[in-house]
Amino acid sequence: MLRRKFHILVATLIVALIVVGTPFALAATPRQTQKPLNIGVIGPFDGPTAEGVTLALQRFSAQGVFTTPDGVSYTLSVVTADANTPQQVTDAITELKKNNVVAIFGPSDDKLVQDSMSALQAAAIPVFTDATATAIKGGGLIFRTRAADNWRMAALADYMLTDLKKTRFAIYQGGGNVSGPVTELVSALTKRGTPPSPAVMPGANGKIDDSAKVLIGTSPEAVIAFGELTETAQLYRTLRGNNYKGIFVTPNAALRGFVDAIPQGLRAGVYGVTAWSYSLDQPESADFLRDYVALFGNMPTALSASAYDTAVALAIAIKNGGITPDAIHTAILKLTKVKSLEGFFNPTLGNNDLSASVSITVTNLYGAPLLVARYEDTGRVAASNPVPTNFPTTTLTPSPTPQGVVGTMKSTVNVRTGPGENYPVIGQLQKNEQQQLIGANADFSWYVIDFRQQQGWLSASFVSVFGDVHTLPLVASPPTPIPSETPPATAIPPATATPLPPQFADLVMVSATMNPPSPKSGQPFTLAVTIKNQGTVDAGPFAVATSFLPGNVYSAANVGSLAAGAQTTVNLSGTVTGSGDFTIAIVLDLNNQVDEGPTGKANNKPQFSYHVNP
Repeated sequence: MLRRKFHILVATLIVALIVVGTPFALAATPRQTQKPLNIGVIGPFDGPTAEGVTLALQRFSAQGVFTTPDGVSYTLSVVTADANTPQQVTDAITELKKNNVVAIFGPSDDKLVQDSMSALQAAAIPVFTDATATAIKGGGLIFRTRAADNWRMAALADYMLTDLKKTRFAIYQGGGNVSGPVTELVSALTKRGTPPSPAVMPGANGKIDDSAKVLIGTSPEAVIAFGELTETAQLYRTLRGNNYKGIFVTPNAALRGFVDAIPQGLRAGVYGVTAWSYSLDQPESADFLRDYVALFGNMPTALSASAYDTAVALAIAIKNGGITPDAIHTAILKLTKVKSLEGFFNPTLGNNDLSASVSITVTNLYGAPLLVARYEDTGRVAASNPVPTNFPTTTLTPSPTPQGVVGTMKSTVNVRTGPGENYPVIGQLQKNEQQQLIGANADFSWYVIDFRQQQGWLSASFVSVFGDVHTLPLVASPPTPIPSETPPATAIPPATATPLPPQFADLVMVSATMNPPSPKSGQPFTLAVTIKNQGTVDAGPFAVATSFLPGNVYSAANVGSLAAGAQTTVNLSGTVTGSGDFTIAIVLDLNNQVDEGPTGKANNKPQFSYHVNP
């Protein structure tokens, strides 16, 4: 049974519902006939916004019958429609309103919200967006659910100046779509008497290496990077590779994709700015984290927390005022500033902004974000158990009990391309250095590790192992290198560098999910395709496409780039007429733009099967 820790008081419902505790199992409550009450989300059904709203509504439903002031009882549910372009936003609003939604959450992308503002305003029902661009103004039925860039950048500037005591700043601006936060940060630093160097923007064909050299040339104590996740990760790797010793800051620091694109040895000490961090040491945040993971099987993000806070407020507003747009609008603005997951839900800010909560984080050795400071519209507020300001970036040690099978080097060890001294050396590991073992040869005399994004082999005689090596998967040996012809005895062999094996990108499909799982004939649907670059080289732009059956309905999406080891999700949408079981091919590199070597294209057309209902 669901344990309920709270008592409902109208003036403090937001606080009360946040501390609901427990793994989910709805209480058995006698129910009368109820009508559906749908909340719309523009975004994927398994995205952070939809999941945050869903958790809030499930907690409300667990309290018993949901009744509005007119005495009508409702069942709460979430309806989603994904969109990546202004036209798709318009279509999504139309589809959601067909399902009689009383409010819409999303989109999240700043540019998409700005370009779709006329359609969002024309929806004529409350719209809640977590876009942060200061230029996006609320009003009417448009609400902003996260702290705008002016709050975020003012907090970041204060922390860097006051806590980190830095005065020389360089900014990387990855494109025009991040000009808003860059402008706000420059303004905040300038107001404090420490204007940064002019922002560095890559040209149309600019390389990260060039940008890194320009940034380092300004002798900054801190580099703040704005841009796409893989872009900022590549910049960070490049700066460290060029011996930049200062701090690195990016709004992407708390995103797992950013961390996964960085070698383990560089993951500590990256600063970030966000609306909420799961490391916040408060009971309501811990309860939310536990229930979210139990329900969805993944970690919540700041978008999840923002959606949850606002969905709670929306449910309260509907219980207080009813389901009409004007009633919801009035009831939300009547709520007072109260404690929430992000910090405070605060409809008194004006312009329909609902939060000014900002968290500053820094990553630990494993890339997890640790909270170091919190801010509200009133300025700095106390943070529960923040980590020290002088958080070490190189002296942390791993857990004394490693996970999985881990090898510790007994001495300096050569890393080779295969299991034998006849294979080329591609690097070295030092004495006492630890590495996760991911495979072994048939007699366990050599172990396999992930070395610089390629397969590396270690002689077992030089490695002390924690764990059971017999649980490791057996890995076939690469082809034995062909030795060159033996030169004449009198000849002195020339000194040559050992060539590395060819390096390529390699695109593979990780998963594909249809929403709804079995669409109806004539009903729009979305296929979310997750793609990983499992190669050793970053992939440049490429397109993903398919033709849905029946009717060969074509759909495609572009990917700007995909770093080695990183993954991304694209959405292919369509509407078909007819019914039955179908199997389609998903083309991962439609125009053959990515160099995947002689065999890499073999996995570029994975199959996907689905059923269409009449």
